[in-house]
Amino acid sequence: MTLITRYVLSELFKTFSIALSSMTFFIVMVFLVQEAWREKLTLETILQLIPYTLPTALSFSIPATILFAACVVYGRISSANEVVAVKSAGISPLVLIVPGLVIAFLLSLATVYLNDVAVSWGRKGVYRVILNSSAETIYTMLKAQGQFSKGRIYIDVDRVDGQQLINPFIVRSGASDSDSLQIRARSAEIIVDAEAEQLIVSLHHAHITVGNQASVWFDNRDIPIPLGDVSRRADVSSQPWNLPLRDMKNQFAQHHSELVSDRRHLAARLASQHLAGDFYGMTHPQWGAELYRVREKYYDGYRLATEPYRRWANGFSCLAFVLIGAPMSILMRRFDFWTNFALCFAPILFLYYPLLMYGVGQAKGGHLPGFSVWLGNIVFFAIGLYLCRQIERE
Repeated sequence: MTLITRYVLSELFKTFSIALSSMTFFIVMVFLVQEAWREKLTLETILQLIPYTLPTALSFSIPATILFAACVVYGRISSANEVVAVKSAGISPLVLIVPGLVIAFLLSLATVYLNDVAVSWGRKGVYRVILNSSAETIYTMLKAQGQFSKGRIYIDVDRVDGQQLINPFIVRSGASDSDSLQIRARSAEIIVDAEAEQLIVSLHHAHITVGNQASVWFDNRDIPIPLGDVSRRADVSSQPWNLPLRDMKNQFAQHHSELVSDRRHLAARLASQHLAGDFYGMTHPQWGAELYRVREKYYDGYRLATEPYRRWANGFSCLAFVLIGAPMSILMRRFDFWTNFALCFAPILFLYYPLLMYGVGQAKGGHLPGFSVWLGNIVFFAIGLYLCRQIERE
């Protein structure tokens, strides 16, 4: 019994390790290339992003690679009639599956942790690195091409002398012509204020035009520009549902308390207006904005309540996948592991993920409770247990 367990664990570990390293490397490279192309990043910045992308890459690659490893190992065991040999020795064939389920359970816990780190630490790190590199990216492009254009910012210079932009022409587009900003200066320097998330453009002998207003001359002037204007990545890391799991409970309690307080305040104001006969106030358009704000708080609460379930359900997809992949590979008795993987991945693609997305969408909309996110996992657990029962019967 111990020999069989060690054998299955060894085969699973070898296959899983090779597949995991390859797939994780591929996902990280795809992410880095995408960010480099979108944000026009330098090589140094790309290297700084690697640690922050690893948790996200691993949270995607671990479920897929453990499924692949289960298909390879159990397909080979079944095709070599090792399952028949185990049965002939009077041992239940489920002994072969138990080591895979144990590994999948442990990997599920690890994936939950990686999901938590990727959302609460990885996203914030990527955002910070990209924003902090904005000035370096601008200088690199200005030195190479003499101009920079991204987001709402356009910069053109005669040349770059160290950190000084010589004769820069800077345009910041606004929502309308009256919000636009045009700057001409003899020289300028760009500094990143990471805490305030701003680019500080330090101008010398500048001529500034705001919208259609008259131009103004300044000998020295610092112009703040939001870093979001030169980045296509939005800061989603500060949203309350992107907190670590350990902080979710307190955040949800605080959000609920604020929501109850807002509702009581609005109810008291409405009652006061009703008693005073203030029908104008009761029908004022401001009530629409207030009710919309409260409704958005409700949806934020639904998202907060759903997020812990989503992270745990995503993590335990490892166990669900192996519980499907291992018995299916044994029942199909194919040595061709690619066929096994394709046949096992088909129900995951067309059943598990649609159920997961349906549960997440309905829970975030407040139509279903948060634990409905587990719908796909529960269905796969049931199917997997049925397949294991079929193996024992055969």
